[in-house]
Amino acid sequence: MQGLFDACRVVLFDCDGVLVNSEPISLATLVDVLDHFNAPLSLRDVSDRFTGRSSSAPIEYIKTQTGRDVSGEFKPYYYKMLFDRYDRDLTKIDGIETVLTVLQARDIAFCISSSSSVERLEKTMQVTGLGPWFDGRVYSADFVENGKPAPDLFLHAADAMGYAPGDAIVIEDSVAGVTAARAAGMKCIGFVGGGHYADDREGASQRLYEAGADIVISDMSMLAQAIAV
Repeated sequence: MQGLFDACRVVLFDCDGVLVNSEPISLATLVDVLDHFNAPLSLRDVSDRFTGRSSSAPIEYIKTQTGRDVSGEFKPYYYKMLFDRYDRDLTKIDGIETVLTVLQARDIAFCISSSSSVERLEKTMQVTGLGPWFDGRVYSADFVENGKPAPDLFLHAADAMGYAPGDAIVIEDSVAGVTAARAAGMKCIGFVGGGHYADDREGASQRLYEAGADIVISDMSMLAQAIAV
C-alpha cells in the first residue's frame, strides 16, 4: 500500500461495514423483513444479493418473488426494526477515528458516499457520534439516479467536493461498491474487517480483488499507517 496516497486529495468512505459495524445488524434485520413479506432468503443469500445496494434492491426482489409492490411499506417497516437495533447494538469500526485524524493531519479531504438513504445515514451518525467528522459531506444514493454498482454516486460526491476522479481513493467493503469505484475511474481499497465478514475474510478479500480493488485490508490500523507515511 506504500505510495497509494501520494496523489490522493480526497477519500470517499462507504458507510455500512466501513465506518460502522452495521452490516451484521442490517443483514439479519433484512432476513426478518423479507420473511415478513413472504420472500425468505438465508443470511448468506441476503449478504450476497444486497450488500452495498440501496433499499430498492430488496423491494424489487420481493416484487419478483411475490408479485407485490411493497415500495410504500418496505422502508417504514424495515427502518423501525433496524433503528431499534441500531440504538442497542450499532458501533463504530475499530480504528476509524484514528484514520480520520490522520487524514486531517495530512490535509486530505474526506466524505461519505453510501448506498444508504439520508434518513439511515442521519441515524447512523447520531447513534455513533461520527456526524461532526463529516459535517455536511455525506452523499447518499438518494442523490443520484443509479446506485452502486453504477459509478454515479462516487462521481457525484467527488464533483461536489471539488475533485476529479483521479484525485480520489474509495474505501469499500462490497463488490458493488468496488465495481462502482473502478467504473468511476477511482482507486479503491477493499475493507473486510467488518463483522459480516468474520467467518469469510479470505473469501471476501478474493471477491473484492476480483471486482478490481487495488488492495484489501482487514484492519483500519493498516489504512492509518499507509496514510501517515
